[in-house]
Amino acid sequence: MNIQKPEGLLSAVLPTELASSPSSRQLIINHDQQDEEASDCSLLTSSPLNDNVFESVGIFVTSLEGNPVESISPPMLENINKEDGLNEFMSIVNSSSRILNDEPSSRDPMVESTSSGSSSDTNGPVCAQLLTQLNTAYQHLAPDAQALFYNQENGGKPPLVGIQLVVPKPPKDYRFMKWNWPLIRKTCFWSLMSVLAGCMALVIGVIVTMPKKCDPRVQWWQGSIFYEIFPASFQDSSKGDGVGDLRGIVMRLDYLKELGVRGIRLNSVYPAANYPEHYFDIDNLTDLNKHLGTLDDFGELVHEIHRRNMSLLLDLPLYPFVKTLYDENVMIEKPNKTDKAVRERRGVTDDGVALEDVVPTTASMLRHGIRNPLSSTPTSLEEPQHQALTSNHISAVMENPVTAAIRTWSQRGVDGFYLKGLEHYVDEKSFASILNHWRSILGYQKIFICHANALNDATSVAKEAILRNMDLVDVTLGLSNGTKEIKKQVEEITKGLLFEKPNYPWVHWSIGGVGYQRMASTITVKNATIAASLLGMMLPGTPSIFYGDEIGMSDCECEDHKDLRHVHNVPPMNWDSIDGGSHKFASTGAMAWLPEAAKPLQTILAGTIPEMVKLRSETTPIYVKAVMKENQVLANCDIRYADDEMIVIERWYPRRNSYVFVANLGNKTQTKDLSFLYYGGHVVVGSASRLNRDVYFKEMIVSPGEAFVIKLDK
Repeated sequence: MNIQKPEGLLSAVLPTELASSPSSRQLIINHDQQDEEASDCSLLTSSPLNDNVFESVGIFVTSLEGNPVESISPPMLENINKEDGLNEFMSIVNSSSRILNDEPSSRDPMVESTSSGSSSDTNGPVCAQLLTQLNTAYQHLAPDAQALFYNQENGGKPPLVGIQLVVPKPPKDYRFMKWNWPLIRKTCFWSLMSVLAGCMALVIGVIVTMPKKCDPRVQWWQGSIFYEIFPASFQDSSKGDGVGDLRGIVMRLDYLKELGVRGIRLNSVYPAANYPEHYFDIDNLTDLNKHLGTLDDFGELVHEIHRRNMSLLLDLPLYPFVKTLYDENVMIEKPNKTDKAVRERRGVTDDGVALEDVVPTTASMLRHGIRNPLSSTPTSLEEPQHQALTSNHISAVMENPVTAAIRTWSQRGVDGFYLKGLEHYVDEKSFASILNHWRSILGYQKIFICHANALNDATSVAKEAILRNMDLVDVTLGLSNGTKEIKKQVEEITKGLLFEKPNYPWVHWSIGGVGYQRMASTITVKNATIAASLLGMMLPGTPSIFYGDEIGMSDCECEDHKDLRHVHNVPPMNWDSIDGGSHKFASTGAMAWLPEAAKPLQTILAGTIPEMVKLRSETTPIYVKAVMKENQVLANCDIRYADDEMIVIERWYPRRNSYVFVANLGNKTQTKDLSFLYYGGHVVVGSASRLNRDVYFKEMIVSPGEAFVIKLDK
């Protein structure tokens, strides 16, 4: 049945399925300029249509079956402008393109309609909604390609048809959509915080553990304070015989620890006739004097000393007790592991060593014994295993008595020996070999000390053996001849052999000793003893304090005992000047074996020894031996002034504050202008009136017997 179309309207026949137009597909794919100009998107862009199109042309749509689909009157301007005119126009446009929302576009068979989308797309996660929005079909009004070609020939304008632009829909189910994103976010956040906290802790740990100062490492005997004791005059325990003993030393170990002592050296502990008056007339070197106690007492002393992180050393009086160091019963063998360890520590090679510089040993050394239980220090894995004593303590017939003494006392826990009188044997042919042998017995963690005379009198081979095997070389300073003589003695050492190489023995500075008069009885200023002790502690090396010098003790002045003048320098210790208590030298009130010396004079330097020990242990410029500068070993000690009984000693170290020692060893107050040396600083060790105060060298006033240490300004 045919329906008459109204006049003035165009007719269009719409098939059930719109045929795909190749030209329209080409227009969509290529996006040419003409298509962009003609495209009108009701959702995205404003329509470029003018009103003339609707005014002049009407649209009449029929289906292929001939049934009228819709009759659309041409929209007029007055119709659009009237009330609900715009709504009517949009309904026309939507009705003309409604069929495109239900089926794929006739212009692109690959385009998929959005009507098949489920409502789950809008109810899914945000990430899924963002992705599914790509499937939304955008409605456009574009000129029909076929009609465009037709109307261009007739000179007319093409009609507009509705098309869809859609993006192929990706898969709906993404694997990451099922992940636990809240947990993932928390995990990532706290993981990041943990990494930042770990980095911060690492930085803080590095800063905290970083050494505050780079100080050279030294051995326990290098730069430490040694304390020399005559055992019979230090402290009598409870025996009541008036003679000091080992138990008395144990009673005073806490005092020595507070003083800052690192090594305790005992002068004579061996059996001797008429001990202690004639302590040097010894019978043997392996037994203990009965006046001092038993071997159990000695074991307790060793244990208590080691428990306080201190060391014990013994004097070995070689001369005149030992006639010769040569022993015909000593056999020759190759150097052992101990010899090698000592050489490596000292940096000494085999060059220049004579053929006889090999380690001798006895047949008894082939057997390894068990360490004596009296020693409290466990044997190191690197130490040689010492041989146990036989029942007769290895008699002198079997080996040299000095060798037997070193082996015996080492097994009892002694940490070192002072080989007194070694200079009398340097000309012997076997000197170097026997010295190497002693070192192999002692081990490399314990020390040997000898006097500087042995080094001065030795030949080339013997001198090399001393430099290789000795750890400390004792130098005794004479203070009675003035400060100029002190400067000469110090510079002879600091510019001599011992400072040529860094691996050579350190200097053991002795201000007093068992074989010398007391400083308080020698120097002209009676209260300058502590000042002299501070001077020794300012020098590079290992200083030694003779018991009583820290309080200014003097020699015993006893007219009734002129025959004992050789022991007047070892009177009983005056403990009244230290603790002020009732605990005297002899606790039971027994009379001491030697009259006590006069009470020390009061001095403004009382209590400065512990302060100096602390400063020395913490201050690199003072406790080091020397510095390396331009491949040379330089003693970091300069005596800048020594005149009018005043002495000024400087200790320096690269990139550190220098320290200056100023002392007046005369009887007059000195006023000096030392501004040509330094400007100023502040006192770190000294009397209470100077301590922690600034001083200036423009006008330096120093009282008799006064001494102090100044930290210079940089």
